[in-house]
Amino acid sequence: MTEKLYLLGTKGSKRKEFFEKAAGECQVPVEFIDWTEAERADLSGGVVKIDPPSYTTSDLLQMNGQVSAYRSRLRGLENRGCVFLNTPAGIESVLDKFNCKKKLTEHGTAVTEMISEEVLKAEEPGRADGAVERLEEMMCRCQASSVFIKPSYSSGAAGVVAYRKFPGSGREAAYTSCRVLGGELVNTKKIYRLDEREEIAALLRSVLSLGVIVERWHPKASYQGKSVDLRVVWQFGEMAFIVARQSSGPITNLHLNNAPLDWRKLGLAEQVVMEIRCLCRDAMKLFPGLLSAGIDILLEKGTLRPRIIEINGQGDLIYQDIYAENTIYKQQVGEMRKLWNRSI
Repeated sequence: MTEKLYLLGTKGSKRKEFFEKAAGECQVPVEFIDWTEAERADLSGGVVKIDPPSYTTSDLLQMNGQVSAYRSRLRGLENRGCVFLNTPAGIESVLDKFNCKKKLTEHGTAVTEMISEEVLKAEEPGRADGAVERLEEMMCRCQASSVFIKPSYSSGAAGVVAYRKFPGSGREAAYTSCRVLGGELVNTKKIYRLDEREEIAALLRSVLSLGVIVERWHPKASYQGKSVDLRVVWQFGEMAFIVARQSSGPITNLHLNNAPLDWRKLGLAEQVVMEIRCLCRDAMKLFPGLLSAGIDILLEKGTLRPRIIEINGQGDLIYQDIYAENTIYKQQVGEMRKLWNRSI
């Protein structure tokens, strides 16, 4: 019987290119299905890997709409008579940053702490009158002078703001990769620092209109004078790959011109590595629909205690791997083959 393995994704993407390369090297046939064909594709009896669609806008308000549409498309994949590497529900469960972080917190998982059990959102789409004041009241109440503000649904640092109010001086600073340009909140691939109150307030009003979670800004460990954290790809019960991310500022995403680093250069003690492994293992048990995920890990300055920043159900594209051994995708091809053999 011919294996029915499918990759659902976007034509021309690096994900497609290197997953198919891995399948070819493993001599396993995989059929590609573009998202434009997903609704009418026959997936019955197959094993499916879901890659994200590409977003066609840099306007974050429009991107919010595209993410909402993607969530609907994920739900449309349920009950298609197939087996998924990561289930649609599993992917969506961590796409929702608030509910993901809330579940982790309720189970005692070490995470970067949300300072409020609510999504902070303006009363009307595109407006945030009073929301900046509510943010400041929340920060004061929680004694948090430095926070990360993150849209509830986003990826790749889109719309993220690291915001700091310097106690006693009245000064403020914000770090972000988005700008308010021509009345639009635009995502860029460069990190900016803002220091002027009016410019920061305008940025915050736009970002808060998206609906955000607010997290305490935990100081990160450093390496050679730069902030550092980790992206761990966890799949099939083990850490498949780790890459350290360095930045001169608080936002470390690699596509923002930050530097990847061989994590072994950090010289982490075996006890710290074990804590990271156990943290990832226990977190993944809470999301049984995910066999693979990218987990961002903060190492606290001084103690190196690991905390989960967030989990990405499609966080497996690691350039340091695909341009080397391509082990992540090869493992996935092998696991899909096992799922197929168990399903027949």
